[in-house]
Amino acid sequence: MYSAEWFETFAATVPAAIIEREIDALVRILPIERYRRVLDVGCGIGRIGGPLSSLGYAVTGVDINIDALRAAKQRWPAAAYVALDQQHTGRMRWEFDGALFMWNSIGFVGRDADLETLVGVASILRARGRVVFDLYHPGWLRQNERSGEPDRGATSVRRWICGDRCCHEIRYESGRVDDIQFDVYEPDQIRELCRRAGLQSTTEMVWWDPTARPSADAPRYQVICERLA
Repeated sequence: MYSAEWFETFAATVPAAIIEREIDALVRILPIERYRRVLDVGCGIGRIGGPLSSLGYAVTGVDINIDALRAAKQRWPAAAYVALDQQHTGRMRWEFDGALFMWNSIGFVGRDADLETLVGVASILRARGRVVFDLYHPGWLRQNERSGEPDRGATSVRRWICGDRCCHEIRYESGRVDDIQFDVYEPDQIRELCRRAGLQSTTEMVWWDPTARPSADAPRYQVICERLA
């Protein structure tokens, strides 16, 4: 799904101020006294799980990309890393207090697979454990399709919506082309998917501000769910 070029071009160049804002929000949502054990689903190079581990959280990062996990381990050795398809997280034998799906780290192989993933995550969360989603808003994506202009080192980035999926064609100077696709969810759709998995939505917000409601005016929104007792 994501090449080494993608991680180097995009994940590794997220401005520090944005990461700091995300970490500050997660620390508020998952206070370490009650949510120390955190599962970072689709952790990549450890952009989020790594800083959390440096604050004392017991972070386990899950990703299917072994090279990304190696990079994460080298930079953030305090966290644990597991090479695993996220659909199989329910097979893990550890219990967690919280789980993260940052930067739309869900939706890669369809909604039935997403339900399987969330059922698995719910099964390894303690009662009242929390799941934090950071998702693209489909309405914003439809209004902001890209035609192929350069971006952050990539020579060309195209982005468009096809049905319920967000599609990307990313070209790099090396000649590599990434074809990245994932499902995107309206707030009511992710809320219903979570309900089916045994998770209850408690908070929906924009830019980590609980007073701001998700809408097509902002590219991403966040949802906090709890595992039902």
